[in-house]
Amino acid sequence: MPRKTILDDNAEIYQIRKQKTEKEKLRELPPKERFHYLWEYYRFHALGVIAGIALIIYVIYQIVTPKVEIKFYAAWISNTINDDIIEDVQTDFGKHLQLDPELEEVIFNTSLYLSSSSDYEVNSRLALNTYVAASEVDVMIAPESQFKGYAHNGFMDDLSDQLPTDLYSSLTDDFFISDTEEDPKKSVYGIYLTDTELFRDHAVTDPSDPYVLGIIANGKHKENSIEFLRYLFKLYP
Repeated sequence: MPRKTILDDNAEIYQIRKQKTEKEKLRELPPKERFHYLWEYYRFHALGVIAGIALIIYVIYQIVTPKVEIKFYAAWISNTINDDIIEDVQTDFGKHLQLDPELEEVIFNTSLYLSSSSDYEVNSRLALNTYVAASEVDVMIAPESQFKGYAHNGFMDDLSDQLPTDLYSSLTDDFFISDTEEDPKKSVYGIYLTDTELFRDHAVTDPSDPYVLGIIANGKHKENSIEFLRYLFKLYP
């Protein structure tokens, strides 16, 4: 039976309203609002997907990229040699050891300065002690005034037990002699580097405070540490 109304039965207000789907709503929006709508509606999904892809890429990179192994680590304290020279020596010593540069490396850390009372000196000392405690450092090179404290506190190997006979005999004039807290007997805990070409020609040194090299007692690469001494003094068997 027709409705008693002035409106036609087919008028819009009499039609059953259907709720629009998200796709229909999206289709009716202008481009700018459509992008905003998509971002608001799907942004957390998108960020989750991006984070997941990034994690997968990182894991794959870690698996397929070979880890470079440190074969020798020298801590240079209060270094005065030009950075370019240091870099050349670092590269050349790596070649001398016949390392594969894609898998193995030599590290010369010249960022440590212990000659002042600044915050930087405090941070350098803390960093050095941390590296040594972690058995990362193989040799220390430092002015005698700074080296002797570490030698006395037992950081260095007794070189009379460590060096091959030929090298020990050749370096007798360059011995740094010290005792330690635990052993009052004096022994060889370092080698003065004054007579090496590297320090003679490139270091700014105080004659009263020459540089000394010591082999760290808990270092991992003893053979390469000894080879570094041979390399510096050009003393090969």
